[in-house]
Amino acid sequence: MSTKQPFKSIGLLQSMLLLMLIIFGIWLLNDQGLLSIVMEGDKSHISKVIGLLWIISTLYWLFLSNEISKERDSFNIGSFKNNKLSISKYFIALEKGEDKDILLKAFEAEYTKKLSYGWMAADISLKLGLLGTIIGFILMLQPIAELNDTSSDSLKLALSGMSSGMAVALYTTLTGLIVSTITRSQFHILSVRISSLINDVTFYLDINLE
Repeated sequence: MSTKQPFKSIGLLQSMLLLMLIIFGIWLLNDQGLLSIVMEGDKSHISKVIGLLWIISTLYWLFLSNEISKERDSFNIGSFKNNKLSISKYFIALEKGEDKDILLKAFEAEYTKKLSYGWMAADISLKLGLLGTIIGFILMLQPIAELNDTSSDSLKLALSGMSSGMAVALYTTLTGLIVSTITRSQFHILSVRISSLINDVTFYLDINLE
């Protein structure tokens, strides 16, 4: 059983190029001092947690991108000897007489589950950003509640505390939105690649099994 495209997938290379662009953007922000402003201004450290979540989800994204590239390469060259690949398990089961529609749905469901962790990471990033907004507003209102007199020193201290709370609210919201958008974009690319592979497998089987 072989297909007609004896070339290797460039999906992993595209993922690496996208990652390099993201890292370059982060470097530019750091070079301009914007990254340090956010990290220092966020007293809640939620921005750091969001950044760590992005690093973890990106490592998983690279792993999944490599796995999908192997699936695509295996299908392109018609080699299904690697039993660790889902596409190999699919075609081996197909040769044993299993129903192709059920197998195809199982194949799709497997990668839907794997991609769901990425969508969850993007959603958590956004929720953490909103949590930081709430914490920031609490910190911003706290100096007003503790204000006992209207002397200039007390007002300056209260305004300083309010600005610090506002910084937490804005920086965490900004970080959450950016990381959530980047993570969703990363996993959307993988979702498109999986859909393309499933469509090619379906088209191939419709032609060869009729």
